[in-house]
Amino acid sequence: MRLLFTGTVIWWFLAVVPGWAAPLPGTLPYVVLGPGGVAIVRDVVGPGQDCPSLDVDGHRLPMRLRAAPQPLLPENGEHNRFPVKVCEAPLPKGAVRASLGATRLPVPSKRVNRIVVMGDSGCRMKWPSSFQDCDDPRAWPLAQVARSAAAEHPDLVIHVGDYHYREHPCVTDGCADSPSGYGIDTWRADFFDPMRPLLQAAPWVAVRGNHETCARAGQGWFRFLDVYPYDPEHACAKEALAEEVDAPPFAVPLGPRQQLIVFDSSGAGEGLPEPGSAAVTAMATRWREVAALAGHRAQNWLVLHHPVLAYGYFPPKGYHTGNALMTAALAADRFPAWLPDGIQLVLQGHIHTFEINRFQGNQAVSILAGFAGSQLESPFPKTLPQPFQVAPEAWIAESFSDQQFGYVLLERHAGHWLLFEKSPDGQSRLRCTLTLENTPYGVGCASSAAVN
Repeated sequence: MRLLFTGTVIWWFLAVVPGWAAPLPGTLPYVVLGPGGVAIVRDVVGPGQDCPSLDVDGHRLPMRLRAAPQPLLPENGEHNRFPVKVCEAPLPKGAVRASLGATRLPVPSKRVNRIVVMGDSGCRMKWPSSFQDCDDPRAWPLAQVARSAAAEHPDLVIHVGDYHYREHPCVTDGCADSPSGYGIDTWRADFFDPMRPLLQAAPWVAVRGNHETCARAGQGWFRFLDVYPYDPEHACAKEALAEEVDAPPFAVPLGPRQQLIVFDSSGAGEGLPEPGSAAVTAMATRWREVAALAGHRAQNWLVLHHPVLAYGYFPPKGYHTGNALMTAALAADRFPAWLPDGIQLVLQGHIHTFEINRFQGNQAVSILAGFAGSQLESPFPKTLPQPFQVAPEAWIAESFSDQQFGYVLLERHAGHWLLFEKSPDGQSRLRCTLTLENTPYGVGCASSAAVN
């Protein structure tokens, strides 16, 4: 395994700190995008080291401490260790070149033309029976997915949530000696090590999934990927079952007329909410905030973890549709096209498959990209029942799903976007033309044979 460190820091001492493997040469700062598209550089350093400085267009920019080393939480013991500092610095708007030591940093593009989308990427280790073969690159191909996606030279990476899956100690040969729990060693194994080339390739928009709640991997989320200021009182840092505080949605520009709207759905559980409950009221408020953000641009892509315009299939129970809490909250306002006005595309995860849906009427196009590495869903039936709706009045006109590992590549062209569903080694399985300028929003797809 590789270890996060900067060229200015000596790491030999970390080999004797519990929870860390011996370091290997290399550097790995990374960049996440926050509200307004502000680029935030992050790096991880040893507990006794100072935060390093960046070189930005020939000027020195000191990084500041984001999160100090975390004492062990008694209820999680050795499996919840963060014996490191996290440092950060916002890049000045318009920065052209940035580096940390000898490592060149990806800076935001003025106009985003190539986007990698993925989600649900970690290797599942969950008691009593869900244990992937994390040591088999065919059973858990995330490292290959990251290499292939980086070779696309994207301007942006979007991860739709669920980075961390190694929750319980391994009991099979396929994941023997893997770390487990929620500490830094598991974050390295499930995320930082395999994602290394893709973290270096482009800035990231990171979405919080249900695996990053306080009861699970929330501490790592708030240290490494959350874009808001770090607050130990609301960062799962005091107790694993801390009260959740959902983050407000924010926008990331993709160009002068287009933006992403990033939505935190991590707290949307699987159960049916009580009508008019506090949870429904709070979620409805968040949807109204999405509606306000969508009024700032002509084109809006909604990015979140839980599906709101998608379906899954669990044998023997059959089909299931969007998250119940978010469905109840959206029903409270009854926006004209189910989602708030001005949203043309939805990018989701949570269901471990690739899926693309076109709807009747003026609904947004729906893409589900939860197939980067975690244990996949069982094969879906080849045809959907007709008629089929995934939300009130959201009737599917055309749908395609594929239960194989991979990632999505989006390419901007004049008047439309091309979508490619890719295999772990970068081969195109499906190519779709997305026409999102005017309603009804269109999707036209060609199979892998036609693509190749």
